[in-house]
Formats: sequence, C-alpha cells, structure tokens
Amino acid sequence: MSNYEYKVKRENPNDEFVLIGDWAISSGEKISEGDYLCTLESSKNSYEVEATKDGYIHYQASEGDKLDVGTLLFVITDSETHEWEDKKKKAETGETKVTRKAQKLINDYNIDINIFLQNKPEKISEKLVKDYIEKNNLKSNDDLNSQESININHTDEELSSAKAFEVHYMSQNRDIIYSKVTKEIDYMLIKNLQESHKGLSIGEAVSFATIDAIKKFPYINACFTQNKIRKYNDYNLGLAINIGKGLKVPVIKNFASLTLSEVSNQFKEIAMNYVRDELKGADMIDGTFTITDLSSLGVKDFMPVVNKDQGSILGICAVSKHSETFNITLGFDHRIIDGMYAAQFLNAIEKNLKKLQ
Repeated sequence: MSNYEYKVKRENPNDEFVLIGDWAISSGEKISEGDYLCTLESSKNSYEVEATKDGYIHYQASEGDKLDVGTLLFVITDSETHEWEDKKKKAETGETKVTRKAQKLINDYNIDINIFLQNKPEKISEKLVKDYIEKNNLKSNDDLNSQESININHTDEELSSAKAFEVHYMSQNRDIIYSKVTKEIDYMLIKNLQESHKGLSIGEAVSFATIDAIKKFPYINACFTQNKIRKYNDYNLGLAINIGKGLKVPVIKNFASLTLSEVSNQFKEIAMNYVRDELKGADMIDGTFTITDLSSLGVKDFMPVVNKDQGSILGICAVSKHSETFNITLGFDHRIIDGMYAAQFLNAIEKNLKKLQ
C-alpha cells in the first residue's frame, strides 16, 4: 500500500489556518477506513477527519496546534513506524519514544531531553515532563519573554477555538474607520406583521425590510479594499448567530429575491442546522452584508463589529417595555459611507416596514 498524505483543506475561501482538537487514536496505532481521527476547527466551522483507508496513522502535528491551510497533518502507511519518526527518535532519544505533547513541553520549557533518558525509559510521557516542570518550578519561553509583572491574583485562560478564530478574522478588519448610527423603531410595525405571519420574529421582519433598502443604498453592500470601494453585485445576507455552540455566520445567497415567508423559513432552517451541527463550510462563505439580532437578550443598544470583506453590519435590539419601541444600529466603515448615508438607510428600513402593513 502506498502512503496516503492528508493536508489541511480550505473549507472556507477566507480560511488561513485550522486548530486541531484531541486525537482520537495515538500516532503509530493501526486504524481502519472510516475511523474518527480528530476534529479540525476553521474560521466559522468545525469538521471531523476520518481515516480514508486501512493502515497505521502517523501525525505530523500535536493536539491544539494551529496549522496553515495546505500543511501536512498526517500520513497513513502500511508500517507501524514512519521515516520522519525514526529519524527524530534516533537523533533525540535513541530508542525511547517521546509523545508529541511531551516533546512540545520539552521545547516550550527548554529542557535537556537527556535528563529523562538517564534511566532509559521506554516512553517519555506528558505527565513525566509535567512532573519535572512542577518539581523544578520551571518557566516556559512565554513566561521568560513576557515583560509584564502581574502581582494581582489572576487566572490566565486560553481562547476557545471559536473565539480564537473570531479574534483572528475581526482583527483582519483592524484598519476600518468604524462608526455607527442608531434609529428607534415603533414595535407596532412588527406586531401588525405578526398577526398575518404567525411565528415571525423581529429579526426576520427587519431583515426582509432591509432587502429593498440595500438595493437603494448600494454602498451598504460593499467593502473597502486596496484603496478602492468594492460594490457587490450579489446580495448575500450573513446571519451572525450564537446559540451556545460558538459564533457562526451562515449566509443566505441571493436574499434580494426572497419573499417575507421565504426569509422566515430560511432563518428557521438555518437555526435548526446550527443546533444540529449541520452547517457546512459552504454555508458560511461569500456574505456581502451581515445582520446580528440580540433582540431576545434584552439588549437596548450595542456596537456590532463589521465582518471581514464587508463594510456594514446591522444590529437589532430588544423591545423597550416602557416605550414599545426597539433600536436598530448600523455599524459601518466610514471610508465607504458617512453618518447621513447610514441614517437614510435606516430610515428606508423603517419605511419598508410601514409599507408591509
């Protein structure tokens, strides 16, 4: 059997890297076609990797590693050993096996591996290295390189995979000149629609009213790139949702052609796919404008963050119990539009809601 190499795939055109979850099977173990190996998390999606054939699995990366798209992740061979493992093992330890987690700790803490080889163990494990680090109160490279002196009692926490990607992609819009405009809307406009459209949510109603508004205000459906304004000819609505499984932004393609009922059905279908973990990478690409709805959480006002390769995002807030109104907020890149244009766009959404009465 010839070796099979698995390289990190680009599930989303904007993905640059993935994060590796826990390996289900240890490197060097025998596997069968279809065996679950690990989960990879990309910018807005996670997907399982399965063995494509029988053989022995040999990893080229560790759990928790961040790998660029196209990087070799593992190979499947017909042998329990693999050339790169043999070379590394002979060069570093003779015949002693070093687990990948243990090797990572050895590298991070600048430990001389010969310390563990003195007793000629069969394997250098993560626990063995951790015990040595704790016993000798060693500092990692990150600790030694840090210039901060924090005397306050605290706990450092690693970013979750979903949050790490959110930070990564939001930071790619770091050059944006951010502004926002907020408008108050009469909730009766929604209640009237709900009488004739049972189960209609605020988010669904406002999103539908946004369709014609975007057609009349094309710079909302645009982004700033290479010192130019790129106006999108397609209308693809991204829905920022987080129902306990991390932030994801599935996209409704060609949403400008949908009826109110179709918009409502699409929203509900997306929510179900999110809950069932059935959203695919292809479901979350090519968005041109995004809506984020926090109306169910009692939020009166917030500053939605513009997504990568977009220039605007609409936030929907909760209904005020005192005034029977709710706010909609447009976050936008001031390099593309100004406050007047943003306000006129929000007025157009309100006007469209009134037309639907």
